[in-house]
Formats: sequence, structure tokens, C-alpha cells
Amino acid sequence: MQFKLFYKSYDYKVTWAAKRDFKRETGRGLWSTLMGVINVVHANKGVPTLKLMEAISNHVDDIDGSILLWCLAKQCNSAITLNEISDACDRSGWRPVSDDGEYAQPYCYVLYALALEVDRVYQEEAIQSKKDFCHSEAEPS
Repeated sequence: MQFKLFYKSYDYKVTWAAKRDFKRETGRGLWSTLMGVINVVHANKGVPTLKLMEAISNHVDDIDGSILLWCLAKQCNSAITLNEISDACDRSGWRPVSDDGEYAQPYCYVLYALALEVDRVYQEEAIQSKKDFCHSEAEPS
């Protein structure tokens, strides 16, 4: 999986280590934080984009957002520093832009796109795992 932040792409993984690191750094759960982003968006359907970005940033501020993105990205590249991610979050600004597509979007927009991607991937994996598990139970020994 990959997120784009301030003109750079970052591969990322949701791992136990990423969840542990995020919890150590922020005191927050990674899953509940991502679920909260999705809930904030659903609760604010129809509001202007700036209000939506404000609502997401109220749920996950720029510091915790930077830490979350860093914890996920360093699972694929241990050389990535928190300074790099936090600098990219700062430079990408606080409001969505129409130019340059997803590479120039603020951290709160990136978090929402990431939360949707993680949710989609885990739903697909859960469905496949259940199919595999149920199929193996039905086979005679």
C-alpha cells in the first residue's frame, strides 16, 4: 500500500509493530484513530471541504497525524524519519488543493484516503480468510 505526501510516495504496512509504536508515541490506538477518521467523514457528509478537513484535524492533529504516517511508513523503509514526515505534513498545508492531485494534499486528506484503503484491504483479506477457513472445515479428513 502507498500514500502520497508532499510530492513523494511512501510505501506502508499496518503491522503489530506499527500499532505498538503509534501507541507508545501517542497513547492512542492506531485502529481506533483510523476508524475515527472514517467516522468523522461520515458524520460531516455535505459540509464544505474546509470544515471536513478541520473536523479530521480535530480528531487527529498534525503531530499525531505525522506520527501515524511515520509509524506505518517505517515498516517498509526504516530510514524514514519522523522529521521527514512531519516536515511533509507541515509543507502540504492545511487545506486541499486542486493542483497536483493527491501529491499536494494536506495530512488530514491523506489520513482519510489511507483509512479507506486500509479498511478496503482488510475487508478483502477478512472475506478471503473466512472463505479459506470455512472451505478447509468442509473438507473431509
